[in-house]
Amino acid sequence: MTSGRGRLIPRTAIVFVLGVAVLAICELVARAHDLLFVWLFLWFVVGRAIGSACHELGHLLCAAIGSIPIRLMVVGHGPLLWRGRFGETWLELRLLPFGGHVAPYPAGNDRWYWWALFLSGGVLGNVAVICLVAALPAVGAPAGKAGQFLGAIVFAQLYIIVRSLIPPRDNRRVNDGLLLLQLLRQSRDYPAEARAAYAMALSGYGNGSPQPTMTSASARVLYHVSRTDRTTDEEARRDFREALLRELERGHLVREERILALDALVTDGLISGDPAARASLDEWSQEALELGPELLTLLGSRGAVLVEFGRYEEGRALLAPIAAASQARPFDTLMSQAFLARAERALGDEAAARQLANGARTTAEAIQVMPRVAAMLARLETEM
Repeated sequence: MTSGRGRLIPRTAIVFVLGVAVLAICELVARAHDLLFVWLFLWFVVGRAIGSACHELGHLLCAAIGSIPIRLMVVGHGPLLWRGRFGETWLELRLLPFGGHVAPYPAGNDRWYWWALFLSGGVLGNVAVICLVAALPAVGAPAGKAGQFLGAIVFAQLYIIVRSLIPPRDNRRVNDGLLLLQLLRQSRDYPAEARAAYAMALSGYGNGSPQPTMTSASARVLYHVSRTDRTTDEEARRDFREALLRELERGHLVREERILALDALVTDGLISGDPAARASLDEWSQEALELGPELLTLLGSRGAVLVEFGRYEEGRALLAPIAAASQARPFDTLMSQAFLARAERALGDEAAARQLANGARTTAEAIQVMPRVAAMLARLETEM
């Protein structure tokens, strides 16, 4: 398993260290003055922290057993303390070490019993802590007050288990018990929803061929191409781009998936104007077009890239038929009109450029409001 760059947040780390120091001082004072209640409370807090980490680790291990791909594991709440990547899973440690969550990639063909194991994994992690504490006397652990603080740790595990399994009355809060109940009742078929979204994402690239079965790589690709935060968040955009490039480098994607990933990279680079993506736009668009030379959306992406690099005549030749094509998808029409307007203006035809820009605005109004549509219009207004 390869590890990404870990990142420690210095300011949050200082606060975390100070908090641990305060707890340690309080524990020493409680022990010196025989303040049993304070002493037990502090160890209950320690037990909560241990239980939270083991709870989320239990989810992660059970997901691995069931081959459920995980994109994020968070331990704690509040400001970010540390963040790092292991394979395709991000790990976050937060300032307050209580609670957390494990977020999978979109469900594919996973069986319901693997999801039941995944949802039960947190409680199993807390049960493992209880079993470990119960086994300590057998290996000669001291009794007395030491046994009391071990009891506080066990009580913390029981508290976490109860909070995790009893479905909340407030529907805005979700816990393991509620999700298990939904799974057993089959109130939502998450794998079917993911497969439908996946088929929709590939629909423009399949050329009538059967849709491939969803794999772990497919789930990751679907998640990243569906992200809307990359339009406004530079870090999310970088994560999106690097993740798709890793998938392409592995060579595990079938033709339609590869085209989807390449076209998503090209479209994001064209809309954002990110210099980090711009250097590879030509390479990505050419590779995608080689895989699907007959696809209008790829011809449009290639034409837009040519305009982006100042090859206006070549770009116009590709974009003009797409901008006028009735069978083109609305977003393809929008992109073609916007970049064709830039080409016409650069070539000196202001009237055609204004007409195409107005057409792009009209097309955008007919499309459901999406961040990338708004970003494309904002770039068009800047360029024009």
